Amino acid sequence: MKSGFSFLRLLPATIVAAMALASCNCADQEEYTAEGLSKLLATYRFETISDVRYNLIFTIDTGKSTPVEGTVVIDFVRKSGREPLVLDFRVPEDHLRSVSVNGREVEAALTNGHIVIDRNLLSRKHNRVEVSFRAGDLSLNRNDEYLYTLFVPDRACTAFPCFDQPDLKGRFTLALDIPESYRAMSNNPIVSAVTTDGRVTLRFSETKPISTYLFAFAAGKFELVEREIEGVKMEMLHRENRPGYIENNADEIFRLHYSALKWLEVYTQIPYPFDKFGFVLLPPFQYSGMEHPGSIFYRASSLLLEASPTLNEKLSRASLIAHETSHIWFGDLVTMKWFDDVWLKEVFAGYMSDKIAGPDFPDVNHDLRFLLSRYPAAYQVDRTRGTNPIIQELENLKDA
Repeated sequence: MKSGFSFLRLLPATIVAAMALASCNCADQEEYTAEGLSKLLATYRFETISDVRYNLIFTIDTGKSTPVEGTVVIDFVRKSGREPLVLDFRVPEDHLRSVSVNGREVEAALTNGHIVIDRNLLSRKHNRVEVSFRAGDLSLNRNDEYLYTLFVPDRACTAFPCFDQPDLKGRFTLALDIPESYRAMSNNPIVSAVTTDGRVTLRFSETKPISTYLFAFAAGKFELVEREIEGVKMEMLHRENRPGYIENNADEIFRLHYSALKWLEVYTQIPYPFDKFGFVLLPPFQYSGMEHPGSIFYRASSLLLEASPTLNEKLSRASLIAHETSHIWFGDLVTMKWFDDVWLKEVFAGYMSDKIAGPDFPDVNHDLRFLLSRYPAAYQVDRTRGTNPIIQELENLKDA
């Protein structure tokens, strides 16, 4: 057993994946197209698919009951492959409208949340799959006057067909057809806006390669605030209407982002690696922040403080901004291969945020604060039988 395992570890991953699938029995075939995303499928796709590009169009209306319709054109290079192509799309059956492969329309059907395409329809080089669909609502977070996406860890495929694994990065081009009263933000800058009959179509430039869980957009009745500090342009969308909250907080919010960006550029010796920098303040949000490159999402209450905030509140805000900005380098630019390694990007971002935010608060005993905030919870687990390894087995992304 041990020698066989060592032998397999010495083989390239593509050979291991090919061996596994070439000798597929019924159980293996079921795992390949199983519900969720198995590690077997992810490994095989990573080794046989490259140069992925998504061209997405979403049509969004006011309210939260009207379906969000979409189309996606997926271009990719298929280096080899004895198995069918599997796209992830975890929605009800009637949300899949049509599928064409290299210009040929094929039967549209879902198998365990996947679109399975016969390998005989594919070439060994460039391929194009076009899908018309209704987006699922699970990750669109729709409200009466706005919506925002949240695709971490494996929920991009609940909105549109894709290769929904972190190591198979793609370039995204997005167009949003929205009511004229709406604003929108995504990972990249808006390059055109065409208004017709009370609606506007916003087109965003193509992104750098990013993971599907980092692709994002928000659209709705937002206000826009822009700042430029020493040549660094930043933009913020918000829905705050309480008097004084934007006026009292905006300058400091932009300053903290600018400071974190410049610190990380110096520390890493890597210039800001994406095409624009912006963030959205959302009234309710599942996390304090989410590090989408070019469009960080925050829970608004974490950044918009009362008129006389405490020292701890100001430090918490600075730490959060530094943490999410650090993720642009540690998580967005360099991304874990699989979600069993998510701890690593979080530890790096936490470490960097302490280094960035700490000097702004010289009166705080940062070592004591770290000890009190981290050690008790860690010790509580460590002294029980509930301890677990940092990297845990994750055979299917649906269990992340």
